[in-house]
Amino acid sequence: MKIGIDARCLEWRRGGVSRILVNVLKIWQKKSRHDFILYFQNYIPDDDFLRHPNFELKLLKGPKLLRIHRIVAEQILMPSQLKKDNLDLFFATGYSAPLLFRSVKIVVAAWDISYSTHPEHYSWIHRISLGYFSRKTCGYAAGVVTASTFDAKQIEKYYKVRPQNISTVYLAADKRFTTKRNKSEIDRITVKYKLPSKFILSMGVIQNRRNIDKIINSFKQLKNEFNDFSFVLVGRNYTQPSIDIEGMMRGMIEEKRALYIPWIEDEDLVALYQAASYYICTSTVDGEALMLKEAMQSGTPVITSPLLKEAIGGNGLIIDDPESILNTSKVLRIAMSNELVRKKLIKDGIKWTQDITWERVADNILTFLESR
Repeated sequence: MKIGIDARCLEWRRGGVSRILVNVLKIWQKKSRHDFILYFQNYIPDDDFLRHPNFELKLLKGPKLLRIHRIVAEQILMPSQLKKDNLDLFFATGYSAPLLFRSVKIVVAAWDISYSTHPEHYSWIHRISLGYFSRKTCGYAAGVVTASTFDAKQIEKYYKVRPQNISTVYLAADKRFTTKRNKSEIDRITVKYKLPSKFILSMGVIQNRRNIDKIINSFKQLKNEFNDFSFVLVGRNYTQPSIDIEGMMRGMIEEKRALYIPWIEDEDLVALYQAASYYICTSTVDGEALMLKEAMQSGTPVITSPLLKEAIGGNGLIIDDPESILNTSKVLRIAMSNELVRKKLIKDGIKWTQDITWERVADNILTFLESR
């Protein structure tokens, strides 16, 4: 088969979607006999794994003005390029695909559809570029790939996609996330980011559904009781309606009990997880959170919400109502006071993540593509 892949996420700052694609492509590079054409919007990254005989790398052609925005390039420039390449199938990895291109089968990856189920958390441009185009694409696609049972049910309910056309793949942490500690790396990032010696880490794009404001206020209530702990927040603030996250943290930052870092280099992630005492993510909308698995595989226990309990195999501290400051405070108190609980969670988390591999993820996605 000749399979086209939307690889534009590899051009941008690499978050969850790009990490999924990187790991899948590395497996397909070694195991697949198919030919892949990878499409880019403005430039082709210099990653070594992209230089492989099975991968053909192409830039979309067209005026620079049309290559500025993701959805504009996708809907206007991409259709003609895909048509010329005579594909057997196109894999749209980032939620949507060209609506005017239906001459070959399309499989779209909709890792979550929060922009459709909770549009109030997004700006109007994202409601259109993600919500509208994703719903339309999933509606006519030959198949939809998602990352959790919860998200599969959401796609079925809101987008009216038949269950047999949805493939749920359970994501894995990259092999670089390991319990093997590199003290010099931990020391290096501690100096680089001025990290505290003992801290609870929250990391990822800051959105309303992840309850960062509740976590901050809960930690505020406990900081005097646990004066050896600090709170470290990493991520860009995309709350909508806007929440002044930095303002909420300012007092704790001045007291050197908290730290806000808008962005961290990808090469520093492993050491950051390993330096943390706990990693916390309490989404009430996401059915999957890859960073939970990365933390667990790095030997860092996790705190999360009931919705994400399945994503971690139950191997973490669960906040029954993550929108409650009282409930969040109760669980944070356990995390900061009970070292035996922490050690057990580390052990159980490491054991559980060993059974989840990118090989399985890549094989499952490819099998689904072939079946379309």
